[in-house]
Amino acid sequence: MESPPAHAILLAAGEGRRLGIPKAALQLRNQWMLPLLVRSLRNGGAEKVHLVLSDRALDAIADLGDPGADRELINRDALAGRTGSIQTGWQQIPDSAAVLVHPCDMPLLQAATVRALIAAWHADGAQAKALVRPISAGQRGGHPLLLGPGWRSEIQASDPDRPLRDFLHLAPEAVRDVRCDDPGAFLDVDTPEQLQLLEALLPE
Repeated sequence: MESPPAHAILLAAGEGRRLGIPKAALQLRNQWMLPLLVRSLRNGGAEKVHLVLSDRALDAIADLGDPGADRELINRDALAGRTGSIQTGWQQIPDSAAVLVHPCDMPLLQAATVRALIAAWHADGAQAKALVRPISAGQRGGHPLLLGPGWRSEIQASDPDRPLRDFLHLAPEAVRDVRCDDPGAFLDVDTPEQLQLLEALLPE
C-alpha cells in the first residue's frame, strides 16, 4: 500500500520589519535562500511545495528569479497572522495529505530533517491528527511542523493570528518529537544581527 503524501507550505509573506526587507528576499552571503528551502523540502519528501507570499514579498523577489515552488499563492491579508497563510496554502492540498509548515526565515533547513519527520509520521500509522516536530538535544521544538490531514478543518476554521503552538497544546497526546541535530530546524532570522550569526555558520 502506498504511503500517504506530505505537502509543504512555505511561509514567505512576512514583512521583515526588523530585518529591513521582506523575508522572502532573504539572502545569506549574497545567495537567495528561498530556492534552497524549496529544494530541501522537496528533496526531503514533500510531494509539492506551496509558497505563500504577500503582495509586498512578491514584489521584493520579482528580480531574483524563480524560487522553484510548485505553486505560488498570495495571502492578501498577510498582516492578519501566519495561520492565515497556512489557510491559503492548505486550500490547494488534497484532503489525504499531511502538511509540513515551514517559515522562510529559517533558511538552513536540511532535507534529512524533512525526511525524518515524514518517516516518523508514516511509522506512527500516518495518524490523521498527528503533530510531528523536530526537537533539539535541549528539548527545544523547531520547524517544520508536520500536521496530519485531520487538522485541516480546525486550521481552516481558526483565526488567522492563532499561533501554531496552540495546536501542540490542544492535543499533546498527538505530538511526536523527532530528535534532530540540524541547526536549520531551530535558527531563525528576525534581525540583522541574527543574519550575521547565520552567515557565520555557513562554510567558507
